[in-house]
Amino acid sequence: MPVKELTQLKVTDLLREYKQSFRDYWEAHDEAVKEFRRRHIEITLEVERTQIISCRLHERTTKRKDYRNGYWKRWITLKDGRIEIKMPRIRGGGYDSNIIPRYQQRMDAVDTALMKIFLYGASTRLTGEALRPLLGEGISAQTISNIAKSLDGEVKRYHNRKIEDKYLYLFLDGIVLKTKTGFGTKKKVVLVAYGISVHGKRELIDFMVTKHESEKRWEGFLNNLYNRGLIGESLGIIVTDGNAGLENAIENIYPYTKRQRCWAHKLRNVSNYLKKRDHDKCIKEARAIYNAKNRKEAVKAYHEWVSGWRTIAPKAVQCIEKDLEELLNFYYCPKEIRVKVRTTNVIERAFREVRRRTRPMSCFNNTQSIERIVYAVLSHLNDQWRIKTLKEFTQKN
Repeated sequence: MPVKELTQLKVTDLLREYKQSFRDYWEAHDEAVKEFRRRHIEITLEVERTQIISCRLHERTTKRKDYRNGYWKRWITLKDGRIEIKMPRIRGGGYDSNIIPRYQQRMDAVDTALMKIFLYGASTRLTGEALRPLLGEGISAQTISNIAKSLDGEVKRYHNRKIEDKYLYLFLDGIVLKTKTGFGTKKKVVLVAYGISVHGKRELIDFMVTKHESEKRWEGFLNNLYNRGLIGESLGIIVTDGNAGLENAIENIYPYTKRQRCWAHKLRNVSNYLKKRDHDKCIKEARAIYNAKNRKEAVKAYHEWVSGWRTIAPKAVQCIEKDLEELLNFYYCPKEIRVKVRTTNVIERAFREVRRRTRPMSCFNNTQSIERIVYAVLSHLNDQWRIKTLKEFTQKN
């Protein structure tokens, strides 16, 4: 490009030159920082070798344990890119460095960043490409998968930790995910317990990956919670979707705790017994039952609804009639929280986060991979909720 006279320069020319100078400055700055880090690591490695052989360079002493034997080169990935390091050697053979352990290819901060990108929703392939501009290289999908396996220890501790018996309300539900098998995909059910404590703190207490949502599986899950500390002395209501196996399991583990059937699930069941022309009107009138000011008025609204629909849709009426007591237990709770405990919507919102995260994966390789992702999502939600109290759920109410 020809050099312009000073009188020919325009604002756009000056701006272009400024941007180029700014870019050149930061590129030089980044290279200087990377070089500083490389020198700092190499000096630290040299100090470590001196401590191992108990003798400084060119020093003669009877305390010497070995001799220096030059260097060998290896690459390692830092937060700002990949650099080549001179690794010290000793004549007696290799030694395990505490600064850069054997076989380590990336610093822990890089692995942590890669794992967070993966857990927050990117696939293993996209995660490996996400940090390419910063690291100067892509990371393979298999490497990302291996990094994610480091969560296995945390998942085990989470499942075995002691549980404080502090919950006023317990929500129980399951979510279905898919795993790969030699014969195609197979469904797995994740059983989840969501609690709200006497201090107004919400928490996803624990989960269990199992084959199906049966009474035996639910009883095993609840029994595990009970043995770890969730005895239920403070428990006021357990909210469920009406699964028969779950109801029987609760009866065995927490027989004296009130149950609340989810109204959203119940009305979906009622819809199955209605003709299309009656659907909207019948469901609208049924909602008057749980929108009543108190239990007495709810019972009155129920009888009015029954008188209008028993002959038109007897099976729909019977669907609510057989569970009416458990559908109205939320009226024993304070007014401020009734809208939240009459359905399982609070736990369904957590499931929405799980589905959002698992959507790019379509299906999992095995049960362990399900455990890692579900644990990561639930832990992330618990961290967010830990600093935010639900005032309407406090013990005062």
